[in-house]
Amino acid sequence: MKPDSIARLPNPQAAPEQRDSGGAAPAVSVIIATYNAGPLLGQALDALAGQSLPAHLIEIIVVDDGSTDDTWRCLSELQGMRSNLKIFQQPHTGGPSAGRNRGLSEATGAYVFFHDADDFLGADALRRLVNLAQQQDSDIVIPRVSWFGKPGAKPPSTRTVLDADVVDNGVWGALTPHKLVRRSLIEALELRFNEDMVQGEDQVFVATCLFAARKISILGGRNLYNRRLLPDNSNLSRQRQTLANKQLTTTRMVALVVANTTLGERRDRLLRRVFVRTLSSALNRPFMAASPEERRDFLEVMRGEVFPHMPRSVLGELADPQRLRMITAQIGKAEDLVELNQVLRKPLSYGAGDLPTYTLGPHLDQLLSVEARQAGAPRLPSSPTLCELSISRRRLILTVRLEETSASSHGRLRLAAWLPDSPDFVDLGPEASRRGSMLTFKISARRLLRDVPAWSEHLGDGHSTKRQWVLLLQAGTKGRMTAASPIAVASDAFRPAAANGETRDSRIQVGATPRGLVVVTAMRTSRPPLWHRHRLVV
Repeated sequence: MKPDSIARLPNPQAAPEQRDSGGAAPAVSVIIATYNAGPLLGQALDALAGQSLPAHLIEIIVVDDGSTDDTWRCLSELQGMRSNLKIFQQPHTGGPSAGRNRGLSEATGAYVFFHDADDFLGADALRRLVNLAQQQDSDIVIPRVSWFGKPGAKPPSTRTVLDADVVDNGVWGALTPHKLVRRSLIEALELRFNEDMVQGEDQVFVATCLFAARKISILGGRNLYNRRLLPDNSNLSRQRQTLANKQLTTTRMVALVVANTTLGERRDRLLRRVFVRTLSSALNRPFMAASPEERRDFLEVMRGEVFPHMPRSVLGELADPQRLRMITAQIGKAEDLVELNQVLRKPLSYGAGDLPTYTLGPHLDQLLSVEARQAGAPRLPSSPTLCELSISRRRLILTVRLEETSASSHGRLRLAAWLPDSPDFVDLGPEASRRGSMLTFKISARRLLRDVPAWSEHLGDGHSTKRQWVLLLQAGTKGRMTAASPIAVASDAFRPAAANGETRDSRIQVGATPRGLVVVTAMRTSRPPLWHRHRLVV
């Protein structure tokens, strides 16, 4: 990587003419920890040289983490050309924490911006970030991020939020360090990146800053901070984590949230990220790659410091394998979780039950309750009960009672059906109305008789088929079911009434299973082929 042959961005802007700063402190210190970044580091530094913010207001600090290529030599030569570039070298640590900490100790800017060596800033990014921070007196300004090399990445939002909420405005969803942070805030907290962590250290650092910040702003627009997903997935953030590192991330993040919040929905929303994104993935490959002693220690720490704070809603946000692992980690031994992971590598089978229920083997089936092994989602906090029912040729109307607190906590609920002995769920639509704890659902007869696929069980006449579904009440978010419970009948027997005096459709019948769950039976008759029809002979 030679200074005169560093890879350039398309049509780079020339660096602004540097002028004497008169000894004034820079507005921003850009800190880059690098290791064998090659030409990508050159592109990052070229983009910094082309910033519209005057060069004397930008302090660039690059810390070489013992690179084995020619990074240090090229940085040394480049330093002679750029007066606002400071470079430092250290033995290889294998992570960005030590380099960022060295950069913080050398920084003199009013704000700091943490920059990865393989990313680059848009030409007007620093000026806009600093201006917004100064105008709004913000402690933290977060730029919208653009992705390169990431399939399906959406363009960043152009919306600017002057006074952002950590939860409501999505700040908590991106705890990467690529933010403008007031340096005096960091120093007042005596905050540094944890050097015993290879990954996740940025989450702990940024979360601490977010909790302490008086005001947070989000800068909207494209071409602000541009992140790269390298083709070979060599980004440090893409590397697999060890169980020990996952343990540090999980325990420290949970401790931070608990220390800075009170019991309630806001704490739960903050904790969900830790359980859904960090802990659930730790229970698979990192857990299997660890030693037996590390596994036992990990579960002991999780049960003592983490699981007591797990929101109930977390299980509803996990896919079936992740939820089974989470429950097993809570109540089982390390050997049980190992056995479960081995079972989950193969196609799962289903056993009998009110809902599709996984069969995991004699030991795990005894350890985990039938409800825990239920496919699809965990149960609702209270059980729904069918109170009223009417059937006509056009529709089926059901009134279901659900404890009012449970109904309101899950937002709008939907009616679903499950075909016994299969993992298939059919969505029958949302609630038509709600009054207190009473929910009304309307189902089209056409939906039951024609549109639901996979008819089976031919009847004796050879031309009729029937199918039965167990009815469920389900809650969901973002198109995914998060909780579901079968609907029970209010009494041992009930008589469906005709709707508005219409004739009841005999092809649709409603009954109950032996355990008192509502079941709908629909019968469909197909016309025999022409060659089979009886002819009228005159």
